[in-house]
Amino acid sequence: MKTFSLKFKTLALFIWATASLSASDAVSFNANTVTKALYRGMAIHFIESVPIISSNTSQGYTGQPVYCAFQPSGECLLSAGAYDDAGLKIRWNGNTGSAGDHASALFLFKKANFLNGMNVGSVALLDGNDTVRILFAYMNPGKTGPSEPVAEASLRLVIKDDRGYHISKDFPIESASELSVKATQQVYYQYNPSSHAVNEAGTTGQASAPSFKNIEFLGFRIDAVRGNKIIAGANIGIVEFSVAATNLQ
Repeated sequence: MKTFSLKFKTLALFIWATASLSASDAVSFNANTVTKALYRGMAIHFIESVPIISSNTSQGYTGQPVYCAFQPSGECLLSAGAYDDAGLKIRWNGNTGSAGDHASALFLFKKANFLNGMNVGSVALLDGNDTVRILFAYMNPGKTGPSEPVAEASLRLVIKDDRGYHISKDFPIESASELSVKATQQVYYQYNPSSHAVNEAGTTGQASAPSFKNIEFLGFRIDAVRGNKIIAGANIGIVEFSVAATNLQ
């Protein structure tokens, strides 16, 4: 009987401790926070202390500041627009760029600006409370391919924990679709957001094993290739992005 009582108390303490953790969204971007588009048509190098998109840089923006990097191989834009302007995106205007041009744009959210009190204490991604939800914008003409404005497009998750930066394997972007994944169940690689590769914002290294503890940045990178139909413009963007996390304070 004493053994049963001890096991019961241990289980009760575990349930209490788990329930006492603060679990909610650390990041919740919605393009409705952008009322006026911001455009940057040149390479941008990532700086951990300087957001590219904030209320100071984009008139009417009320969301969490966004720390960015951008590496275009031709004429294209990094942009933040309203919901019907494809949110956080890569943009090719009509008659710009050349078939085969690459564009890579990084969008990260910093712990100092995490929501629900997660800007203090230790933040972790725990199995069961690590859902990343992404809503893609409409991508003209609703599909990709070599003969379309966009030949191909993909998204990768990016995190920084106490082991450094990590970037996930790529997910294909489908026009106006939704993606929901578990952050802790993805395959990751070492990542350096501050040093551009030829066609990448940042550089990707060998396979890595994130700790998912002491999270400092959460976000994503969009990569796209220009198709043959350069007469038409296209957006490759995210209009909603949220990440559930746990405050271990």
